[in-house]
Amino acid sequence: MFIRVFISVLIVFFSATSSFSETENYCHDEEAVEEWEVLAKKSPNDLELQRLHALRLGICEKIEAGSLMVGQGIELFEKERQAVVNKRFEENREKKKSLVQ
Repeated sequence: MFIRVFISVLIVFFSATSSFSETENYCHDEEAVEEWEVLAKKSPNDLELQRLHALRLGICEKIEAGSLMVGQGIELFEKERQAVVNKRFEENREKKKSLVQ
C-alpha cells in the first residue's frame, strides 16, 4: 500500500511540475486543483502530502493577494516537494535494504 501511494504521489508531482513553464501560474488550473484534492482525500493520514497540499493552497493565496510572485511560489513549493520526494526515496531504499538483509 505504501509503495503504491508513494509511486502515485511521485507521478502526480512530476507530471504536474513538468507540464508547466517555470513562471506559469497554475493555481487556477482545474486539472491540477482536482489532482491535489483527490490526492489529499485519498491519503488523509499522509502528513507530508497534506503539508504540500496546504503549502500549495497558501502559496496560491499569497500569489492572488500579490504578496508573492509566481516564480517565488514555484521555488518555495519545489523545495518542499523535493524534500518529500527525497525523504520517501530514502525511506523506500532503507525498507528494501532491510528486507534483503
